[in-house]
Amino acid sequence: MADPATIAAIAKAAVTALSDERTRKTIGWIIAAILSPLILVIVLVCSLLSGTTNHNNTAVELCFHGGVIPGSMPADYREYIGDMRQSFTLIDNAIADVNAEIEGGDSLDDYRVKAIFYSLFFGAESPSRLEHREYVDCFVTYEERTRTVENENGTTSEETYTVAVPIDSLPTVYNNIRTLFDRAITYEDQANANEIYYRARYGTGAPMEGDGAESWEDWTPDQIDGFYSDLPVGEAGAEAVRLGLSRLGDPYSQELRGQGDYTDCSYLVQWVYKKLGVNLPGTAAAQGKYCVDNGLTIPKSSLAPGDLVFWSHEPNGRFMNITHVGIYAGDGKVVDASSSRGEVVYRDLFDSGKQVLYARPYAEAPEASASGFVSPLGKSWRSMVTSEFGGRTDPITGQQAGHSGIDLGASKGTSIRSAKAGTVKTVVYGSTGYGYYLTIDHGGGLVTLYGHCSVILVREGQTVKSGETVAKVGSTGRSTGNHLHFEVRVNGAKQNPRNYLP
Repeated sequence: MADPATIAAIAKAAVTALSDERTRKTIGWIIAAILSPLILVIVLVCSLLSGTTNHNNTAVELCFHGGVIPGSMPADYREYIGDMRQSFTLIDNAIADVNAEIEGGDSLDDYRVKAIFYSLFFGAESPSRLEHREYVDCFVTYEERTRTVENENGTTSEETYTVAVPIDSLPTVYNNIRTLFDRAITYEDQANANEIYYRARYGTGAPMEGDGAESWEDWTPDQIDGFYSDLPVGEAGAEAVRLGLSRLGDPYSQELRGQGDYTDCSYLVQWVYKKLGVNLPGTAAAQGKYCVDNGLTIPKSSLAPGDLVFWSHEPNGRFMNITHVGIYAGDGKVVDASSSRGEVVYRDLFDSGKQVLYARPYAEAPEASASGFVSPLGKSWRSMVTSEFGGRTDPITGQQAGHSGIDLGASKGTSIRSAKAGTVKTVVYGSTGYGYYLTIDHGGGLVTLYGHCSVILVREGQTVKSGETVAKVGSTGRSTGNHLHFEVRVNGAKQNPRNYLP
């Protein structure tokens, strides 16, 4: 099959041929006729993709703001919009009832209430039949209070009454909804609800990055666990801090980032590291994923100037729900483009409970041997060897036995990297002697095996780069402790890995 670039070039030429009369006459209708089916397929796919996006945006607009449903709208979407409009009417009535029980002129954010309902139930069967008052009650707590009232005879007395108090914490609201409907609510559901809220209320997409979120103060993000590399500290880190400090006071804007002095948190990091010759992706979440995939993560205890700190302040559906990144400046300080302060600042390292990842992107790529191998556990692998290739005393039976690889002792969760570029051949989760293990085919009959993993991060058939993180160290299978069992095979024959590692 032709590669995508070739197909795109053919399609572009064919579209030109079909749309320009002079060109048609020159090259003839035969070529155009041959290519027409391919063009129609491409046009159909593109129209379906863009059409789905348009339908989704139109559905949000029609549900929240009304209007005539277009006749071109697919029948199922028309039905979904009708059901959601019915639900919104019932929800509005319930909100009005609850607001009547709120004191101090406060009220529920009806856009937020309906955006969450929309994200969970648009397209579901008969959402208008759900218990809408009970749903709205998920956004408040009820308190009994007392007040003094004047009686008809001129005396006073105390009476008890009930007050609705809006819940400020979105995690609490989502927990209430989970309990009410007995259903899982994913981070993607929550990110979608946030996106719908912003589109319905402000007509724009939700901000995906930022250094705070008041409604998510008690959000507890998933943090990386033992996924670290032993990376050297270099002079580039100090230069990264200097470059970051040179942007102090520059204005913050996600929309205008890169224009003039405008920046946001991820653009500041990207700009700094580009100056250092390191090309990072353009969002904080993608930068975090890049560091994980390339074995550039470190524990917090190893933070040094120039390292990156990643935060998750709310679910946004991106990698690890990362919402913010800053450059560690040493002495407990960080340089970052702050959305809450509107500029690049130098401040104390903040929100420790929301920090999810630490990385050193300037660290050198793993050293390769003459055979092109890199160590699966970093440069200091020789000091980790706990059992050699060949004959040994079996640690479980105490008997002499052969050993088909080398064992490298490391903490559970330590990153395991591909020793060479290749294609994942097998991924096995089972009660084998190797425990959870994978093999990578490097071509030419060369295969490497990684055994006793705690977690495998790749799938069969996936292409991996040299040094890419593929698994975590563990002690599954026939094992007496956390370690990596590493094998090298050539045409099925097991070789001493020491002859291949750098």
